[in-house]
Amino acid sequence: MRAVFLIFLAVLALPEIAAAAPPQVRAKPERVLLGQDTAVELRVQVPEGAGPVRAAASTGSFAQEVVEGGEERAFRWAPPDIKYPLMAILVFWEEVPGSPPELAVVRIPLVGRTMLPITTDPGAEVVIEISEARFGPVKADRRGRAKVPVEVPPGVKDARVLATRGELKTDRVVPLEVPVHRPLLAVLSPDPLPRAGGWLVVVGEERLKASELELSADGARLEVQQGALVRYRVSPQADAKSVSVEVRRRKAKDTARAQAPVSSQDQAPPPISSAPAPASAVQGALALHLLAGGFFAGGANQGPAVALGASFPLPLWSGRLAAEVEVGLRRAALDARIDGYGVLHSRVLAGPVLASARLTLLERSAFAIYGRVGAGILPFQHEVSSDFQPGFDERKLGGMAFLAAQGAWRLGRLSLLMELRGEYGPARTARLDAQLGGAGASLGLRYEP
Repeated sequence: MRAVFLIFLAVLALPEIAAAAPPQVRAKPERVLLGQDTAVELRVQVPEGAGPVRAAASTGSFAQEVVEGGEERAFRWAPPDIKYPLMAILVFWEEVPGSPPELAVVRIPLVGRTMLPITTDPGAEVVIEISEARFGPVKADRRGRAKVPVEVPPGVKDARVLATRGELKTDRVVPLEVPVHRPLLAVLSPDPLPRAGGWLVVVGEERLKASELELSADGARLEVQQGALVRYRVSPQADAKSVSVEVRRRKAKDTARAQAPVSSQDQAPPPISSAPAPASAVQGALALHLLAGGFFAGGANQGPAVALGASFPLPLWSGRLAAEVEVGLRRAALDARIDGYGVLHSRVLAGPVLASARLTLLERSAFAIYGRVGAGILPFQHEVSSDFQPGFDERKLGGMAFLAAQGAWRLGRLSLLMELRGEYGPARTARLDAQLGGAGASLGLRYEP
């Protein structure tokens, strides 16, 4: 019975699996000789009844970026007007409502043609080898100079020079003066982006990892997802009319940009195929956090600190501000021996209730830095016992304020937290003068449904 049920689920999932498969693409020609080939014809095969197919390129231009109708869609792409070798990245996808784009990636080598000057022995026959292709022979003049017409594919940094004069042969490697450029392509989908969110996909001339990239988003928050391609969930901010993203390789100059308008109508949120988007990226989502650490204010004014709180994003400053409430627990103790009398035991237990504001100061992919400021009440209990006098118990209400810097690393619905905190929380009575604040450090988690 269980096997039948699993087969039934698989049958139900077949249409979605078919729709999610990337289209099949044929390119003619498969490589472009710059200065000679002026266009590439691309045939995109899609299932019957498929919707519009979109195209994007890291360089050059399409005659049409969207083609509708039929099981085979024809695109025409013109290469850029350049002379140096470069890898062009072309992507094609069908926008399926509520599903992330499954991109078909086509990489077209743009091959540069040039005359390579060589100095060798006078009258020598010169042959150039570049990426398993041979050019020449060209005979050097009486000064030993030759110019060999060569074709240089992208990614090649040097050439092998073979010179022959009678029985004398030389074999050496010479560098090629070509720009170092590793292109990126970023795609936002769907267009326009729904209020509930969409996706960003980044493609390179080779397979990328999210850890290799730095992202800067304007008008949205990003959440990295797992998959064969580098993909992010995009959640537009409440007042955003458009979203723009810049992608850069770490420690490199290569960049890509993508921009899309945001729909003015609310739509149902699309399903997440791997890691769900954080609640901080969704307006109106309540998040919970737990912090545990300690505080130190000198002397016996130190001890463990625990806090449980909730936060709610506010429609201010593009959603970067959140309101918080936090309930904590503090404990400090003093055990003192008094000569001639005995031991004095003093315990202070407090439960601060604080309201605060959290402001997003920096956000890069899954990493964020927040500033927090808050204040509230500090109810505390003071217990004293000793070997030489009757014990007593007293309770009072004080106040507390704090300022904190918090770092967060998002892992789907959970974020790992680290917080450094400065606090002022005096606990004073006629018999007590304590400080339950000072400098604090905590580790914790935030859960965002």
